[in-house]
Amino acid sequence: MRNYRSAISLLLGLVMLLCFAGCGGGGSANDYSWVGIWEYSAPGNEIGAVYDLKEDGTGTYTMTVGEEKVTYELKYEVKDHLLLVTYVNNEIFSEDDVFENEFHFQDENTVIIKDSTGEEMTFEKKKE
Repeated sequence: MRNYRSAISLLLGLVMLLCFAGCGGGGSANDYSWVGIWEYSAPGNEIGAVYDLKEDGTGTYTMTVGEEKVTYELKYEVKDHLLLVTYVNNEIFSEDDVFENEFHFQDENTVIIKDSTGEEMTFEKKKE
């Protein structure tokens, strides 16, 4: 169980420390809405992440590693090109921890994300 928690903590840290890539084209910070369900899945390695963001600035973040899933409640705010995320009601992060994630929309349904290792990640907005 300890190895599982360590792996989840490491992966969560990588995802939360994302630096959204500035690819050519796409819209500005105010052109598109973050409200909705945003999904990432890594082909072939059974890792996934989902942000479910509500209009009132709250939501959840769910990470999947193989068969295991962990969900965190969050509060978020968008300022310029930063998505500010605070995780609430959990044992890992305090509400004083604010994660500043630079972002860039490729289009209204796609955000290209580059993590701290330079790996690009694509979050797609789920159609409802």
